[in-house]
Amino acid sequence: MAGPAPEPLLDAGHCLASADRDWLDLATAKPYQVELGYVASDADKSDAGESPVYLIEYTTPTHTAGFAFTFRVHGKAPHRTLLLESRNRFRQTDDGSQQVSLVDSPLGGIGTQDEVVAAIKQIGFHTWSVPVTDLRNHATSVHCETAEGVM
Repeated sequence: MAGPAPEPLLDAGHCLASADRDWLDLATAKPYQVELGYVASDADKSDAGESPVYLIEYTTPTHTAGFAFTFRVHGKAPHRTLLLESRNRFRQTDDGSQQVSLVDSPLGGIGTQDEVVAAIKQIGFHTWSVPVTDLRNHATSVHCETAEGVM
């Protein structure tokens, strides 16, 4: 998309790029930039004011494969915590039907799966190509955590 990437996308991307684990496969692939999209839910619709953020990393130029990361946002700026809850690999058909399927079943059952698939569909091609250095060096006051059991 044109214009700078939005802060929630940069914050979540920073959490992935600066983590001990190589969530974005930066060490192996050594990309100059990654293609990311995101959807943030309304905080007032979620439990206890914790709003989910879905960050989608497309690993193919045609958006037929990638990873969906689910974060839970706690608190308000400048004291926000982004908790990485899940990472799910997905595929999307390139035959025009845009059928999305998750390769890894998310914890939480069908409801969680439906939310992740809906986020992928909502993002579509509304993405930003973000330089890896921008993600690593993003100045943010967000605290990043990873839930136990995230694969």
